[in-house]
Amino acid sequence: MNWFMKNSILSLLGLVLLASCSKTKDPMPKGIDAIFVGSSDNKLYAINSKTGMKLWDFTAADAVHSSPVLGNGLVFVGSSDEKVYTLDIQTGAKAWEFAAGMRISSAPFFADGTVYAGMGNTANFTSKLYALNGVTGAKKWEFTAEGLSVSSCTVVNGKVYVGGYTNIYALDAKTGEKVWEFATGTGVDSSPAVADGVVYMGSNDYNLYAVDALTGVKKWQFSTGGEVTSSPTVADGTVFVGSFDRKVYAVDAKTGTKQWEFRTDGPVLSSPVVSNGVVYTGSNDYKLYALDAKTGAKKWEFWTENRIQSSPVASDSLVYIGSLDRKLYAVDIQTGAKKWEFQTGGSIYSSPVILNAKGGTYSAGVSGLQQ
Repeated sequence: MNWFMKNSILSLLGLVLLASCSKTKDPMPKGIDAIFVGSSDNKLYAINSKTGMKLWDFTAADAVHSSPVLGNGLVFVGSSDEKVYTLDIQTGAKAWEFAAGMRISSAPFFADGTVYAGMGNTANFTSKLYALNGVTGAKKWEFTAEGLSVSSCTVVNGKVYVGGYTNIYALDAKTGEKVWEFATGTGVDSSPAVADGVVYMGSNDYNLYAVDALTGVKKWQFSTGGEVTSSPTVADGTVFVGSFDRKVYAVDAKTGTKQWEFRTDGPVLSSPVVSNGVVYTGSNDYKLYALDAKTGAKKWEFWTENRIQSSPVASDSLVYIGSLDRKLYAVDIQTGAKKWEFQTGGSIYSSPVILNAKGGTYSAGVSGLQQ
């Protein structure tokens, strides 16, 4: 992929965030029903997840395409103004910021007191991933890769997995040293899902790859009819992923054999999420779809007013999705009926993260299964 195409993705996509949603175990404040999402209007919003009323917003110096991540009572998010911000969950007050030196549209990852953030557009055609102290923002290490990437990382069993310009990398989480790399045919803007010792990641070479998490050896690849910038989700032995060929695929996680496909009316850049046997994903055809995870049969569809490149997040009763129509929607998880909508001042590429009143969080994560 040439520089112009990659730069366009960097400016446009908040879609290659993380593969699915998972519940974190960090102690979080209770008594708050909130959902957090970024917008191209330079803001990160905190919204009451039940009513759609704004709780607070934080203004960066440029677009917030990055998906926020929660941890230790804080919100972590990247921005196109080349900074990583850390905000108080309840007030939006800034705790610290880190100058990354590149436009960031990927999502941070928080684990064991460390924030992993980066991958973006630097002046010398490289991407960097940083490990930062979650309390102070002090840099622990940085990893530099050739070329530009918008892949978000995930941390599993002491390793950081992330996509690069033409590679999938595994890094030591404590030191940032490269453990292995796996070369694909071209750019990797998809973000990794890790399940049962296997890394699943899409590539712009039209393929979905399954790679051994310890060694980086390929187990299988599955070919689609278009670029795979959607991030895969793994649930109940099946990998779900979207493609530019307008389809959502379900693939056997062990063999790479196709189980079903569902055709939409536009490229699928949104990353699927699975909750209670249902796959939720957006499409450039303006729709959010609910599909049966076993058969691919459509349960319902919900129309927005523009393309959907954000990835959904689901709670017990609602599924939330952002659209390029500048709105965040809350949709009934059973019927597809709109509960509420929230208007921002810019397109939403960011994927939302939920904090419920019990202190549980649902965010763009890597387990592959909504819990």
